[in-house]
Formats: sequence, C-alpha cells, structure tokens
Amino acid sequence: MTSLHIKGLSVGYATKEIATNINLSLSGGQLVCLLGQNGVGKSTLLRTLSNLQEPLAGHIEIDHQDIRALDRRKLATKLGIITTEKIGMSNMTVRELVALGRYPYTNWVGQESKEDTQKIEEAISRCRINYIEKSKLSAISDGQFQKAMVGRVLAQDTDIILMDEPTAHLDVVNRVEMFQLLQSIVQETDKSILISTHELDLSMQFADELWLMNFNAPIVIGTPEDLGLTGEIEKIFFHEEFHLDSRTGQVKLRQEVKESFNLVGEDKAFHWVQKALERKGYGISPEGVRIAVEFVDNQLVWSFDNHKGQNIRELLEIIDKK
Repeated sequence: MTSLHIKGLSVGYATKEIATNINLSLSGGQLVCLLGQNGVGKSTLLRTLSNLQEPLAGHIEIDHQDIRALDRRKLATKLGIITTEKIGMSNMTVRELVALGRYPYTNWVGQESKEDTQKIEEAISRCRINYIEKSKLSAISDGQFQKAMVGRVLAQDTDIILMDEPTAHLDVVNRVEMFQLLQSIVQETDKSILISTHELDLSMQFADELWLMNFNAPIVIGTPEDLGLTGEIEKIFFHEEFHLDSRTGQVKLRQEVKESFNLVGEDKAFHWVQKALERKGYGISPEGVRIAVEFVDNQLVWSFDNHKGQNIRELLEIIDKK
C-alpha cells in the first residue's frame, strides 16, 4: 500500500510563504478532511503534494521516494488529484472522461487494453454513473460531473487520491452523496483520500481523521471526536460575532440571551423547537418557564403558559408578546 510522507514542508509562492514546517503522513485506507478558513493555504498544500507546485522547503515522499525524482507518468500511477479547475471539453462523453484516467498506462495515444476497459467499467459502476456514461459533459449536472471526475481518478487506480473542494457548487443532497461515495471507496478499496473542504458537519460525520490548518500555526491532526472535545475545531473558525458548534457544524451568533425556558419533550420536537428558540435569542434552562413539546402523528404539539399550538411560528409569536 502506497504511503505519503510530508517532512519539514513549507508551501507558498516566491513572494509569500503560506505554511511552514508541515510534518504529516497519509496511508492505509483513510478518508482525511483538510479544514481551514479561506486563504489559509489548503489548495496550495494539495497542489504541492501532487507536484503541481514546487515546495519552498522540505520533502514529500511516496513510498520513501521524493516525488520530484519521479517522472510525471510514474507519479500518476501512485497519486491522483482532482482540482477545482473545470475541464473544457464539453463534447466529451462521461465514459471518455473516465477513460482519461488510464493515461499513465496508455500514454494518451495507446490502445485501450482489456485491463483498461475493466478499470473504466469498474469506476463507472462504483460511482453509479452507468446511466449517463454516453452523455456529453455539457448535458449533465454539477453533481453528475463531479461523480464522473471521481470515476476518472478511480480508473487511474492510484492508492492515494487528493481532492480540492469536491462538493463546491453542489446542493445538499449531492454533497452528502459525494461524502458517502468517498467513504465507500476508502472502505471497499483501502485507498487513502485527502480532501480539502469547508464541509465541517459532513467531515465530522464521515472522516476518519481531520487535518486542521490555521494561520501561523502547525497543522493539528486527530479524529473528529478528539478535536471536537478539545476545542481545536472552534479555534480555526473563531470569530468575535459568532462561533461554530463543533457537534453540528452550525454557526451560532454570540448574543445576549433574552430569557431562558425549561424545554421538555422527545428528541425530534425538542431539537427543532430548541433551534428556533436559540435563533430568536432565547436560552434553555431548567429554571425557566416550562415549554412542553411532542410530535404526534407527524404533527408538533406544544403547550406553554396556558397556550397550546401545533406549529413553531405560533409559539414564537406568543413568547415574543410576553
């Protein structure tokens, strides 16, 4: 199994050093999410790791061999990358795009072998894009295109895959499907996938490990649970006016609590009423006035201060009038 080792790495540009003294390893069937604010250097780090950009200092090794000592074709049999750059060949079909992943073995002009065909078909099947394999790239959705790009790098058949913002421009359903696909690839093929992403909530659910990148600080690594418990996640997304709830990945305003209520009820109803109260600046406390909620026959039922109702809007209106 191919492993990637980063030793004393500094990344950036001739006029600007972005991150320094990075020491990390990637191997053995893991989905790793690289998180950090815009401009912290996530894309620059991925480009450097894939040898698309020269490091300012340090070494990147694949199987204990410096990547700069590998020719481009040899490196492409060990490491694949999906960047945010769009492919301009809109007349190409989905299958033709996936087939491009075989270029390290066919050298672009070679005949497609039986093994090439098998790898292409396996990639298309794993990404569940068989139904669009004959479609032109210009005729498919962003979500379908991104799955086709994953199919291309799967056909490349490398042990390590790097992806820059794979869920950019995708709706919520396609974002979840993408993370599910990447997780299944790791679990079923033992490949290692490193993705740069802003999807904190999905990273917390799907990643085996997080790499937290902050300005002028070492990259912090660990499981999502460990980094949530220690507060490291909140540190990289700190803001004076709001904070990120590391349990949910949701933004919460830092605001003075108007009043607290003793909210009681079952999980589903409790969760959504609590969410609405906090959005309006109210808190939850056992010492507050009681609000009882339950979910019956797919309908919310609440009682508060001699009032009863069946939707959260009515409850908020009554509370605001107090």
